Amino acid sequence: MQRRTLLLGTLPSLTAGCAVPPPGGDVRATGRPTRRFGGGFLAPSLPVPGRLPRPGSGMYVKLQAPGALALRGFDLLVADAASATLWRVDLMMQTLSGVAGAPVGPDAALWLGPDRSAWVMDPAMRQVLRFALDGRLLQTWRAGSGARGGFAVLDGGATLAVADAAWGRWSELRSGGALALTVTPRRADGTPLAGVDALAGGREHLFVLDRANGAVHRMRRDGQWVDTLARGLPGLPSMLAVDRFDRAWVLDGSGRSVTLLAAGQAPLVRSAADLGVQWIGGLAVDDHSLAVSDRVVGEVVIHPLPAGVPP
Repeated sequence: MQRRTLLLGTLPSLTAGCAVPPPGGDVRATGRPTRRFGGGFLAPSLPVPGRLPRPGSGMYVKLQAPGALALRGFDLLVADAASATLWRVDLMMQTLSGVAGAPVGPDAALWLGPDRSAWVMDPAMRQVLRFALDGRLLQTWRAGSGARGGFAVLDGGATLAVADAAWGRWSELRSGGALALTVTPRRADGTPLAGVDALAGGREHLFVLDRANGAVHRMRRDGQWVDTLARGLPGLPSMLAVDRFDRAWVLDGSGRSVTLLAAGQAPLVRSAADLGVQWIGGLAVDDHSLAVSDRVVGEVVIHPLPAGVPP
């Protein structure tokens, strides 16, 4: 128990960032970064249940060109394009380990489950893979002919919604990879959306990135339009994440800015410099934090998630 106290005592800023005030705060400032991770020592053998993890004992590994991210508490997934490796990072122990067999490409999409399993989209093979904490491949979801644009895990992991950017739709797959239905989202007038280029799950709805129009729409699971949070977003938006306040975070295609969207509020653009990076390669949110990767410096910067939209 003493060792756990000492370990946590070395991370005051990150643990302090977990105390998020209730909705109503100012979203214009995320505050200073709580953590910068540029590399760590390779993790030792797999942790034994019931025991504290051990410090890294392998060689030191520096992130080179981090892109897509997934974040959940002290667990972080980083797709490093330069080394073609998916790294699983333990932010508490400052260690990392590679996920063998996980694809890393320009259209990588990642998600971390509550059980710490890593979900990875492989657009080239049109599939989503799920890896256990110990690296075992748990599931393979076959996503269909046009899979590209990300995915959303729904129904506690029982359903996977996979974007089909080529045909402007998404497919819902059930556990085991069986195709349940294909949904073509439509606007209020009944016309199909111009594109389904990324998906993210909100509290009640799916968020859909329409890249051609620089728009983010909220849609029902049956494809019916709810509202549009923004149009004409800068830089041909490329990535989408949704936080626990049902706000959308959108990365522009040039990696120079992130736009925060909330229902009934004007879009708020944060530059790469505002977020403490030079070129944003990817972004992720969890209940308490916003993470962005820096492809130039080779690090991941984590900020406390700002509170809900102001009144």
